Amino acid sequence: MKLRKLVSGLVLASSFTSVQAAPFNDATIRRIVDGNEVFIDQRPAKINQQATRGQNVSTGRSRAELLFDRRALGFLGRNSLIRLGESCFKLQQGQVLVNGPQNSCLGNKILGIRGTTYVLSSEKDGGYRLSVLAGEAVVGDAVEASEISADILQQFPTLTPVIGFGSSAWGSNAGGTSLGEAAGLILGDTSFFLPLYQHESQQLFYSYSTANSNFDGVWGASTELGYKWFNPTNRSTNSLLVGYDGWQEPSCFHSQVSLGGLWEQGRWSFGINGGIPMDRCENNLGYAIGRLGIPIADLGKQSVTLSLSPYVMHGIGNTYGGGKIGINVPVSDHLALSAYGQYDGLLDTVVGGQISYRFSTNGQFLNDPNRPAATTQSPLPWKSSGFQSGKPMQIALGGTEATPQAVAGSHNPIGLLTQHKSTDVILAAGEEALFDRNGMLLKRERLDRERYSQLIESTMSGHNLLPESQLIQRTYEQLFGTPDRELLAILGSDWLIAARTPYPRRRAASNLVVPDDKLPKDETNNRDNNDDAVDDDQPNDDKGDSDVTDTDTTPSQDTTPAELLTYVCKASSGNPDFPYFTGSGYGGPLSDAVRFTTTSESDASCDGKSAGSDGREPTNAVFL
Repeated sequence: MKLRKLVSGLVLASSFTSVQAAPFNDATIRRIVDGNEVFIDQRPAKINQQATRGQNVSTGRSRAELLFDRRALGFLGRNSLIRLGESCFKLQQGQVLVNGPQNSCLGNKILGIRGTTYVLSSEKDGGYRLSVLAGEAVVGDAVEASEISADILQQFPTLTPVIGFGSSAWGSNAGGTSLGEAAGLILGDTSFFLPLYQHESQQLFYSYSTANSNFDGVWGASTELGYKWFNPTNRSTNSLLVGYDGWQEPSCFHSQVSLGGLWEQGRWSFGINGGIPMDRCENNLGYAIGRLGIPIADLGKQSVTLSLSPYVMHGIGNTYGGGKIGINVPVSDHLALSAYGQYDGLLDTVVGGQISYRFSTNGQFLNDPNRPAATTQSPLPWKSSGFQSGKPMQIALGGTEATPQAVAGSHNPIGLLTQHKSTDVILAAGEEALFDRNGMLLKRERLDRERYSQLIESTMSGHNLLPESQLIQRTYEQLFGTPDRELLAILGSDWLIAARTPYPRRRAASNLVVPDDKLPKDETNNRDNNDDAVDDDQPNDDKGDSDVTDTDTTPSQDTTPAELLTYVCKASSGNPDFPYFTGSGYGGPLSDAVRFTTTSESDASCDGKSAGSDGREPTNAVFL
């Protein structure tokens, strides 16, 4: 009986060991930063080259990004060396950051993790310093292993579709009239942002569509396809777009093709975009505009931005230059306010603004598989997450000092088994510990803000974003509050906000037309009014015949034809975009107005000649 129990125990122990031990296969070099001093067994290494068990991976003045069996990512620091073992790697010199379930050997101990990003540094005396940025780490005799070999490259956060609503308005004093009388609109706006393709939180192909209307006959729509990518070397965001704009006016349907590009770094930005008219409207305009964005104040994770924009326009055979100044205020992740003013020789002064509210279709702008799931813990052990997970469990019968359990607070979909003993050291996010060369704990303490920030900057700056970059940011916020602008850039916050924010192309700012009063006038309107003058001012050269003229009783015959006066019928109230009688049932601009002629101003009549958007506004004669 005793022999049978002993054999059963050995079988159970061997099966547990087989679950716990995860074979290590290879480490692939994904990226080299700061030169090319990366080596495998002291030989120069190249990108995509693999190192296998028993080999050393080392760096000189360069840094390297490693992929461990597609289940973990590592950032190997300068002057560092790791040796790849059968179930873990051993840091022999320098520093390494690891994101994902990759074990490390600390002397006779094993560093096991789950849903964790940690930094491991070697000490001069052969010891180790372990710093946990997110998740939880366990140092002990047991080995953690992955039940499910999940692909770490599939754990990156992704942007979600976004819907927007708002209102915009603009007004102009073209032609010297009061602001808003010559041109202006108040529009209701809608928008839809749709990510089409995303790659490792660093590349995005998207579509963005907008529609606007004043609900009184004026409407417009725009759509664009864009590509954005993140450059980890200088933490910049780059954008390219091609789009189409169409908008209806009383005189014509306008359409244009739009092209643009934008470069952003440190919340500064420089962009250029333009529109090429595709219609045959008399008042169309082509344009090109540059944009310099300057952050002037921080609001949480975003900045109030001042924009300076020189531009040129071409229309009616002429080219016009001007400038615009604007300000954008991100009140929150959802609400934004903006205003601008511009001046040029064609449109004169234009002022406008917009308020917009944007929200995600699934409640969050970012779908992060690393975000901890909100669950309610039951006090009954058989209703806890460990019993409800559907994963195999180990139950110890008869007393042992080991109690298997799931790592507290873990959230990564990569399932792990952990065996905690009384000698195990468990470190939570925001903790740091010092171990001797054999893996025995010497000291542990909480990370302060300065130390946590220094670890992020020294290990992650210049590297690609990690799947848990946003988890690290949320951990920092829970411990210390909002990170500074430098940390937010390193952790990808600026990139993710810029990626879901399309290039600003607003009505009146991009859909430009020539004002009615600047259009070439009809031939009738170019008559020389001087022809109406009487020759009274011309000198009388034949003064000697004056007596004869005075005594001539024959009445003179006036052969000059009666003067023709041209006029249009204009409404003094109603929608300012439909003021003139056009004969089409509703009003329109001056270029579409019906011209009438008369020989006397008193005979001019506009009876029955209504205007306005509904064709019901009474009009009065206005002579041209």
